Amino acid sequence: MKGPQLTPEDEQRIENELKALNLELNHGATHFFASDDAPPELVSQFLDNVARFEEAHAKGERVPIRQFAQIGDLPPADELDEAELEPRIEALLEQLETKCIAIDRPEHLSARGYYRFLTEEFLKEQIVSYAVPGMIHGFLYSELRHDGPEFIRDHVEETLLDLLNLGGEFQGQWLSERCRNQTEAITKAEALESIHIFRSKYESITPIAFQPQEARRTHDAMYLFFGIAWEGRPLHGGEPERYEGMGISQVDWEDGEWRVQGLMMPGFEF
Repeated sequence: MKGPQLTPEDEQRIENELKALNLELNHGATHFFASDDAPPELVSQFLDNVARFEEAHAKGERVPIRQFAQIGDLPPADELDEAELEPRIEALLEQLETKCIAIDRPEHLSARGYYRFLTEEFLKEQIVSYAVPGMIHGFLYSELRHDGPEFIRDHVEETLLDLLNLGGEFQGQWLSERCRNQTEAITKAEALESIHIFRSKYESITPIAFQPQEARRTHDAMYLFFGIAWEGRPLHGGEPERYEGMGISQVDWEDGEWRVQGLMMPGFEF
């Protein structure tokens, strides 16, 4: 007994699904249509256009954004007065926009800091020298530089979770090479020894809560204040120990990342 034959439209839809799968597997390109009623022939043409673009993009020459957008020499940030910065930034962003290049502006950067980032770093970023009408080259500042306050919070929280996770060795991804306790500078090895001694006291540790409060800069350091609660079950028995209250972490900007230099919280410090 023969099954029902596919209509030409159904065959085209199946072919489109294969084209879309090929795009996703080979180029990581995904797509959607606002309506499932889109004509399959139109969808096929669209997918063919996407495939041609992805292939050309993959083979395209990479050049600095400065070259792609034809940006000439710009005055260094330190040579501009405060009143000159915003007009310069606006003009540069407009020039980039005419070449379909967009970059967001983070709130934590001053005008001078943002202008310096644009002229000294962003314009050096490599971009594929290929464009089609309507295509936007979009960039996120946070993907290029990790100096925002969100990275301070994330890196302190990840260090705390690493510290309290007895299911594996302490990795210390965001631990600085230049640590300090509450009174003096210490080596990273000394900080790791303090962490090892702390973790060896417990059979298990359960993180309960973490609430970052604020990042505050003094004349020589940056600190993150946070609320925390955790519970530890002593290695040799006894009632679980519960700690909660305010903690503080000293962090510093090193090698393009915020790194933890010091840590003090209820139940532990180094």
